[in-house]
Amino acid sequence: MLGVVIWSCQRTGRAIVWCSDHRDLAHYDGAGTSVLRIEVGDLVEVTLMREKSVRRCVDMKLVEAAYMPEVAQNLRGRPAAIAAA
Repeated sequence: MLGVVIWSCQRTGRAIVWCSDHRDLAHYDGAGTSVLRIEVGDLVEVTLMREKSVRRCVDMKLVEAAYMPEVAQNLRGRPAAIAAA
């Protein structure tokens, strides 16, 4: 599944992904020993697994860096629209 990174931590490699199915956000726990560096706005391909009530990315591949760099800023500016969706 494709998704856009809406939050990432460069120190831990963790990220939150808004997936193309527009369901629950997916959590990525970091690349471990991989050199994958994900930034906000990157388009990624993920393999998902449900763990209790959380969707987790068990695999992540970068499709296009900086695909939508303004995504986090746009989401912050539209709380009413997001809540209504």
